[in-house]
Amino acid sequence: MSKAKFLLAALLLPMLLAGAALAGSVDLKISGPGAVNDSTIKAGETVSVDIYCANDTLRTGFTLGFKLVSNDIKNVVHVADKGNGLNDNGDIKGHNGWQDKSVWDFAGVMTVERSWDGILPDTLGLGGLSIKQGYYSEKVSKKMSFDIMIPEVGTLVIDSAYFPPGGKWLFSSPPRVAPAESPMWGGPYKFKVVK
Repeated sequence: MSKAKFLLAALLLPMLLAGAALAGSVDLKISGPGAVNDSTIKAGETVSVDIYCANDTLRTGFTLGFKLVSNDIKNVVHVADKGNGLNDNGDIKGHNGWQDKSVWDFAGVMTVERSWDGILPDTLGLGGLSIKQGYYSEKVSKKMSFDIMIPEVGTLVIDSAYFPPGGKWLFSSPPRVAPAESPMWGGPYKFKVVK
């Protein structure tokens, strides 16, 4: 590599990394009685799969999708909490302004439950539109969660999924503010399920 290319790369790399650090992001954590640690779930106990988002600019729409898969676990239980969630079953919840129409004021956070029946693989789509409010810049915070119970031991993987209608992960903004972009994803996340 020539000296000029090396210098250019040395100058641009920190700027690109700084820009990447500012982009929107999505990460998962687990909590609740079934969470043994960050990567271990206790079989037969309810665990909350918590979705954390960070944002670098004004957003007026989002689409995200998740899939639950396993080579050795056949099913999970979506723990019902009627009337207290974003879906009819109540197992999908919004947090910190995403539980009602205070951020996504068009219709709140909408769920697309594609094969969300507990027989793996399960796929879930989430999305929202904001006409008046918007999702402003903020550091990482818990935005959504879903409650599951895994009746058997094995390994559960939660990864990103593409689903209709958007077909991809997207944080959108008004054109005058910023281009639409796919948020950075910290997964796939692999969880060991133990007795």
